[in-house]
Amino acid sequence: MLLTARKIFSALVLAGLCLFLRAGPAFAATWQYGITASDTPATIDSSATTAVVDTTLHEIRLPKYNAHAASFWPDGGPDYVVMAPGKVVHFSFDGTKMVENTILDVPLSSNPLAIAAGDTYPDVVVATKDKLYHYSFTGTGMIENPALSVAGLAGAVAVGVRQGEVAGLLNGSVKDYMFNGTGMVEVPYLEPLGLTNPLDFALMAGSYDVAVLDGNRVRYFNFNGSGLVENPALAVTGFSSPVAIAAAGEKDLVVVDGKQVKHFSFDGSAFRYNAALSVTSGLNNPVCVAVRPGTYDRIIIDGDQVMYYSWDGSQLVYNPDMSVTVAGLSNLGSYAPSAVAVSQTKDPGNNVDYVRVRAYVIVPDKTSITFSLTADGTNWVKVWRVRGTPTGPVAEVTADNGATWTAVGDSQAVSPASADTRLWAKLPAGRAVMWRADLATSDPNVTPKIVAFNGVAVVWDTDAKPYPPVIDTPGTCYTTTTPTLTWSFSDPDPGDSQSAYQLQIVRASDLQLVLDTGKVMGSSTQYTVPTSGTPDVPGPLWASGDYRFKVRVMVWDQAGVESDWSDWADFCVVAFERPRIAGIASPPPGQVAPDPANPSKHILITPGMTAAQLPKVKAGAKVTLLIDSVGPLDAVTAVFPYGAGHQATIGFGPVAATVNGTNKTWQVEIWTDPSLEVTPEGTVVMMQLSGTGAAGSAALDAPPYADGVVVTEGTVYNDWFVVLQGRDTS
Repeated sequence: MLLTARKIFSALVLAGLCLFLRAGPAFAATWQYGITASDTPATIDSSATTAVVDTTLHEIRLPKYNAHAASFWPDGGPDYVVMAPGKVVHFSFDGTKMVENTILDVPLSSNPLAIAAGDTYPDVVVATKDKLYHYSFTGTGMIENPALSVAGLAGAVAVGVRQGEVAGLLNGSVKDYMFNGTGMVEVPYLEPLGLTNPLDFALMAGSYDVAVLDGNRVRYFNFNGSGLVENPALAVTGFSSPVAIAAAGEKDLVVVDGKQVKHFSFDGSAFRYNAALSVTSGLNNPVCVAVRPGTYDRIIIDGDQVMYYSWDGSQLVYNPDMSVTVAGLSNLGSYAPSAVAVSQTKDPGNNVDYVRVRAYVIVPDKTSITFSLTADGTNWVKVWRVRGTPTGPVAEVTADNGATWTAVGDSQAVSPASADTRLWAKLPAGRAVMWRADLATSDPNVTPKIVAFNGVAVVWDTDAKPYPPVIDTPGTCYTTTTPTLTWSFSDPDPGDSQSAYQLQIVRASDLQLVLDTGKVMGSSTQYTVPTSGTPDVPGPLWASGDYRFKVRVMVWDQAGVESDWSDWADFCVVAFERPRIAGIASPPPGQVAPDPANPSKHILITPGMTAAQLPKVKAGAKVTLLIDSVGPLDAVTAVFPYGAGHQATIGFGPVAATVNGTNKTWQVEIWTDPSLEVTPEGTVVMMQLSGTGAAGSAALDAPPYADGVVVTEGTVYNDWFVVLQGRDTS
């Protein structure tokens, strides 16, 4: 089942990768990382990265949290115990070197999570996923002592032992248990409170004091006779990536911080760094330190190596005879609750303010990966995360630096195959681009991973926002109510082009919105203002009640990054629009008569309408025509030619039937000669409309707007009949 799931996942990833590798938008700069030995030095900032960057498995994961992998006994002897796969190994000194003491080894049914030498030699305390076991020597071997075992510390990632007492770090809390004569019972007043991110702890000898490595600082808790109270004066700070802590005597502390093991000595008032007792070189990935009681000697776990350091009177010196190698040791323990991977700085060649990062990730339940970005090398902004849930990973984006999150899909939504524009982040502009991945788990047995497929693990792009468009408007008023507004697109990124636009028109007098296109996908750099397309709804410019307007445009580039709004550009309109037939006195058969009182029943004459499409009227029938005008037109004239030099009779108008600010609706009534000799079947009545006013003149002629306004069919003479009456001549 697992193999099948992996195959399906790999197929999806490969399909997405093929999509990703196709030609796409031109960004300011693009980089990719494959987690290989060759590209890691130039990509990963090792000094800021605490996660494991594995160039063999091509993955980035949490480091193993193995703070209690080894321990000395309180009696000060050289023997120590070390965890190993499926057992705890006891090492004794044979006079020349440390050798495994198999009779004191502790076989286990599962791998140990943490161990501690008991307060009685050679007892051993072992935490596993099932229970915290206490093993005692019977004279022939090590067996469990059920009275001293603690079921409540199952899964503890760190343990400590004092006389009759055992403590463990479990689910973000330090739990303490003591022997009451029959079994181990919890002692809440010996448990430090208020911890935020505890990584390890140390029980101090000679007291009930506890030192806790909480995040990147050591917090010290004194026992006051009734409980533990934090002592801020004994806090130790300044760590970069601490993972383990150990007590050295009754006051001194030792902390594993990055690739160094730092010793802090108590000077009577505070802990001070002790350089002579610190190991600052020669370590690769230390995870555990244990100090031999009564001496300055210590062992440090680094990979599979148990490295023994002896005090020579002036410094700590590596002692190979007292050191051992334990195969598989580096794979034991628990995953650290958190770690970070940070990229090297990349210069895109120009200032950028939009950056995107995508990655292939595997995120089990109770784990997460959060990616952050910076363009200036200083200001970090969270952009997306993937959370593991019982039903699968959930990818989320944030537009407010992590204050709120929006789900966008599963882990494929943030992979290099994704084209989701919500992955782009607006950042303070700069030329120092970096990404940071914060890996975390609440289950010490699992880790999230950044992984490589076909040589690609992480891809990040930069993009500069387009320049605000420049709008081209004429110096005179448009003579159409459907003007075409144009603008120019330009972008700092070479080769970038427009992918969308938004245009807004407002009244110049008060900036009241007249039209908003919303975001329109496409590369067109022009927009034609529409009419309503229906007889009962006026166009947006006429409905505004004005003829003077302002327009502005915003554009998006190929990456989906929007520009700022352009400056407002002024334009005006003086024009006619929407000729429509509001009444036909005697429509021919098949022609529906419009209702003059119901604008939705009026017949709209649309641009390009042919003679065959025009409304039909009988020759001689009265036709009521309405036309809208935008702009201060005061004098409007109309001529309706037809046939061979004829003009329709104007019985009424043009007059302003409706006034809306500077805009009007004009009404005119016309009819043709009813004679079929003058107005034969199929005669097209044309229109020549003109108007003048303070802002200019306007005209609307059909044709070319349309073939005409009406076409004749029959005559009103057919509506008449003659009654012959005779007279008596006799």
